[in-house]
Amino acid sequence: MFSNQSPKEKDLLLRLEQDDQSAFDALYQYYEPRLRLYLYPFAGSDANMMNIVLQDVFVKLWLKRKDMVGIAFLEYYLQRMAKNRLFDILKLRNIQDRHEKIYAHLRPDADNATRDQLQLKEYLAIAREGIERLPERRRVIFSMNMLEGLTLDEIAGELQVSREVVKKQLQKARSFLKEYIAKNGDLPLTIGWAMLLLAIS
Repeated sequence: MFSNQSPKEKDLLLRLEQDDQSAFDALYQYYEPRLRLYLYPFAGSDANMMNIVLQDVFVKLWLKRKDMVGIAFLEYYLQRMAKNRLFDILKLRNIQDRHEKIYAHLRPDADNATRDQLQLKEYLAIAREGIERLPERRRVIFSMNMLEGLTLDEIAGELQVSREVVKKQLQKARSFLKEYIAKNGDLPLTIGWAMLLLAIS
C-alpha cells in the first residue's frame, strides 16, 4: 500500500518517467479501484460514464508521465483530474438535454415531439460513439481542442509533441467523425457534423 510519496510509489513514478509500462500497470491496479470508489457518490450507478472518466484519467497519466515525479500527492492529483472530467461530462449532458428540449419545441409538428426527441438522442448517441472509437491519442487531442477549448500550441505543449502532429491528428479525428456520424445516422455529411457539434457543445 502506498503512502503519500512512499519509496515504492516514488520508484514507480521514476520508472514511469522512463516509459516503464509495468510501473504504469502497478499504479493503475492500485489506483483504479480507489478512484472508482471515490467517483461513486458523484456518478452513482452510471458505470459507462465512470469507465470513460477513469480511462481518460489514466490515458492522461501515461501521456504526462514525464511530469509525474514531482507530484507529492499522486492520489489527490488523480482524484482532482477524475472529478473535473466527470463534472465536465455532467455539464455537457445538461447542455445537451436543454438543446434537445429546444429542438423539440421548435419543430413545426409539435405533436411528434417525443418521436423527434428520440431520433435526436439516437443521432447524438452515434456522435458520442464515434468519439469513443477514435484511437486514444487522437481522442485525447480532439477532446482537448473541442471540449476543453485548448489551442493547437497548448495541446502540443501539454502532450510534448509538435504542433503539426496535433493538427494532423485533429484533422483525422474530424474527418472520421463526420463520415461515421453521416454513415451510421443515415444523414447528409453536413448534418452529421452538426450533430457532432451539438453532442459536444
